[in-house]
Amino acid sequence: MRYQPELEEIYQEFEPKILHYLSRMLGDQAAEDIAHEVFTKISRKIDSFKGISSFSTWIYRIATNAALD
Repeated sequence: MRYQPELEEIYQEFEPKILHYLSRMLGDQAAEDIAHEVFTKISRKIDSFKGISSFSTWIYRIATNAALD
């Protein structure tokens, strides 16, 4: 069984990183909106994480896709 961190742990670790990443792509205001969307998607899709890539890669892919949408 692979390790899946709790949502609070994910948020604490990745929220500043994702916010910075998205800010560089979209600007500060849009980044905040999209970051919220990213963490909503993570909470809904955490069970679909297969472990093929690293957990951070999976999260950044969600963020990238959200920014592109």
